[in-house]
Amino acid sequence: MMVVLVMIWTSTVGPSGVYATLSEPSVVRTPDTWFSHLKQLGYPWKPHYLHLHYPGLPSPLRVHYIDEGSRHAKETLLLLHGTPAWSFLYRFMIPVFVQAQYRVVALDNIGFGRSDKLTDPASYSHDLHVETVRLVVQSLDLKGITAVLHDLGGPTGVSALRRDPERYRRVVLLNTWLPQGDVLTRPFEHVAYLAWRTLVTVLGRHTPVQTVFKVTTDATSSAVRLGYGAPYPTYLYTAGPAFWPLMVPLTPEDPVAREMQASAAFLQRWEGAALVGYSDREVFTLAGRSLLLHVLPTACEVQIKDAGHFLQEDQGPSVALIIKEFIEGRCVATRRQA
Repeated sequence: MMVVLVMIWTSTVGPSGVYATLSEPSVVRTPDTWFSHLKQLGYPWKPHYLHLHYPGLPSPLRVHYIDEGSRHAKETLLLLHGTPAWSFLYRFMIPVFVQAQYRVVALDNIGFGRSDKLTDPASYSHDLHVETVRLVVQSLDLKGITAVLHDLGGPTGVSALRRDPERYRRVVLLNTWLPQGDVLTRPFEHVAYLAWRTLVTVLGRHTPVQTVFKVTTDATSSAVRLGYGAPYPTYLYTAGPAFWPLMVPLTPEDPVAREMQASAAFLQRWEGAALVGYSDREVFTLAGRSLLLHVLPTACEVQIKDAGHFLQEDQGPSVALIIKEFIEGRCVATRRQA
């Protein structure tokens, strides 16, 4: 872990640009030319956009999503990323779902991928990301959703599910957690996250997105540079990836902790099907596994072999097949002691 963090640290480009300044635009949009290599990298899908209005923001923001498969498909999947990823992360899984004749919607949160990016870190919040998911789902009138949630897409997606539960049929939780505000009281369980939090606190918008994927995944150099790095031409574009980790609550009284406590209680009452999966090399969110299995005692539980935190990159087709079997009822829940 320390080797990874040192490698990321030494890739920084200087001390400027850690925080926003008054002379910067409030919103930036990555030029389309930065995404010109996506087809060669296995991400050939047509971009779609919604212009969404957010409370407290003067103008609508453009949100990108891909929408593949029939609008009348028997199953609809909603794929949510965490940080510093975007929908490019799911490029190895989407073909499996489309071949199964599912509808697949994968969006980019504000600050990520082809969606608009706020330059001021203070503009980002848990509610902003939840509202993005909620508005996209409502705008597209998605129903019978199987939500596939990864990393900080887990807290975001479960909050969105809790707000519109009638639209969701299943939830898939992959290398994620519902942080309850106990990070500081259980530091040894959260050492990887605390190290990452310290790093992004120091580096701010110079957090090196490409290096994260270079040292933590099996991705090719082209995928790292032209795929994962494409949305972020300069530090003006990286406030989203740099500051999403800082939204994880440190104390139980934090508003996000309260939200996550309510989300855990909601899952305990929820009657939909659930799959909980962690990779064998996961370190960042593994501390949250016991809570998920506690509130979802009948969930299907799987371990993804030979994969790190970004298991979609390392074992994408295999993970997609696991989810397909789960949707089709061939995943048997693991019995656990109460």
